[in-house]
Amino acid sequence: MVSEPTGPRITPTSNGPYQVDGWVPVRRANAAPAAETEEVVYLCRCGGSSNKPYCDNTHLRKPYDGTEVADRGTTEARRDVYDGDGIAIYDDRSICAHIGNCTDNLASVFKLGVEPWIDATAERAEAIARQVAACPSGALSYALAGSVAPVEAEREPGITASKNGPYLVVGRIPVVSEDGTSYEVRARFALCRCGGSRNKPFCDGTHWHNGFRA
Repeated sequence: MVSEPTGPRITPTSNGPYQVDGWVPVRRANAAPAAETEEVVYLCRCGGSSNKPYCDNTHLRKPYDGTEVADRGTTEARRDVYDGDGIAIYDDRSICAHIGNCTDNLASVFKLGVEPWIDATAERAEAIARQVAACPSGALSYALAGSVAPVEAEREPGITASKNGPYLVVGRIPVVSEDGTSYEVRARFALCRCGGSRNKPFCDGTHWHNGFRA
């Protein structure tokens, strides 16, 4: 499917940086602006820039394979569903950045190293909803009783370069390949910036293993 968004967009350029169009605010992990907002910025995705989060053309000196391999389908088609009392947890493992907010903060529901790893009956719906909403990659989402539609907070478009981790994107910014093919537009997602993800352009947690520092 060919998409032609008219507002902000992110384009993973061929073996190069992310081109961000549309005056999208870029912030550092401490929430401070990385620079004045500009109409077009180029963000490092090879992991080697000396001017992170911006590209300094390191990818030209140290060849980088930025081939996109992520599934172009919908999260609905990929997700598993875990039903609880008044809430259903949706889990799309394919886009998880493995940041660990869920297992660190609600271990009764999200069980590290256990299968099935989600027990949607272990806490009240309100507590589950709060934690799921904090999933930065959008791998976790939820629906409330009486609806199958995921509940999402609508936020202004923005990109945060997380500490030693991915770009955290909010505000339903389309990700569009150079050939014009668009990924599913989502409220929140995590883009690889260490250069090592096996699910490019999205983060798969590889930054934990390759020693990425930013």
